[in-house]
Amino acid sequence: MAKIEKKIAKKVDNNGILPVYEDGYATFYKKQGEDFRVLQLTDIHFGVGILSKKADRLATNAVIELVERTHPDLIIVTGDNVYPIPIFSGTRNNLKESKYAGELLEKFGIPWTMCFGNHDTESYAKVGRKELLSYYSSLPNCLFTEGSPDDVYGVGNHVVVLKNADGKKNTAFVMLDSNMYLTNSFFSTFDNVHDDQIEWYKGEIKKLSEGGDLVQSLAFMHMPPKEYRDAWEKLKMGHTDEVTYHCGTIAEKNDHVGFSRRKEGHFFEEMVKFGSCKGVFCGHDHLNNISMTYRGIRLTYGMAIDYLAYPGIRKKYTNRGATLITIDDAGKFDVKLVPLTTPVEVYE
Repeated sequence: MAKIEKKIAKKVDNNGILPVYEDGYATFYKKQGEDFRVLQLTDIHFGVGILSKKADRLATNAVIELVERTHPDLIIVTGDNVYPIPIFSGTRNNLKESKYAGELLEKFGIPWTMCFGNHDTESYAKVGRKELLSYYSSLPNCLFTEGSPDDVYGVGNHVVVLKNADGKKNTAFVMLDSNMYLTNSFFSTFDNVHDDQIEWYKGEIKKLSEGGDLVQSLAFMHMPPKEYRDAWEKLKMGHTDEVTYHCGTIAEKNDHVGFSRRKEGHFFEEMVKFGSCKGVFCGHDHLNNISMTYRGIRLTYGMAIDYLAYPGIRKKYTNRGATLITIDDAGKFDVKLVPLTTPVEVYE
């Protein structure tokens, strides 16, 4: 097979909509009559080590192609930008890996933000979440920030606001740290969004809604709430009165959904009661890319990019890509899968 040449990232033409800062929030004003375009990328898994050179070229090319194809107004990365697992990447230097990811995303000239995944800061990685937040937030086009107070769990919980051309609030994008593991070990089961993060979320939406209707919000996190599994099981059993299927599938072995076994997982139930959240977008399970509506909330797995973390993942190209969210003046949003669809012979 011929050597795969790494593409060169460059500025991407889009609507040219740049955020302004109002009341402490990065705020976009959408163009009247035109959809606002959000591209969700997830689980890129840059290794940037001696063992991951080919995987990194492929992942870089995938990101460039997907951004150039979709021309988004905003890019949101839902975790696991990097993979500091030495036996796969050849390094535990997650700061070096994160700088590679950040420099690539900056080259598009498009505003972007993110939330952390479980692999961005493993217990043995070089730096922790605070250090990575400090790096990412220093980049000119990156909106990633520590929006929640220090006493709220997680790092990098923050809100980005979308307004219509007339100034009316359209949608709040809420980025949440779904945290890592119950202990420092991958084998201890995953963590999730904590109750104080939920209360912070509701407080931010109430503040944005003062003097008007409850502002619609979309939540972005790395690991899925357990209701992704519940909705999928109901859908398989034909309960289409309870779950609406939109697109995609669950392709993990044994229909695996990597939610937390931590008992205090109240996010979905609280969002149903609260009424603001209309969609949740996650990553984490690289072969899952389903989008379905359950109890009034659209649950979507973003298409992953990973060429490194799963054994044999390079050949499983049908689940590789991105997810495009378009939002109109009324706040109605649509979700479309954007598969990379690179021919299988590339990986052989």
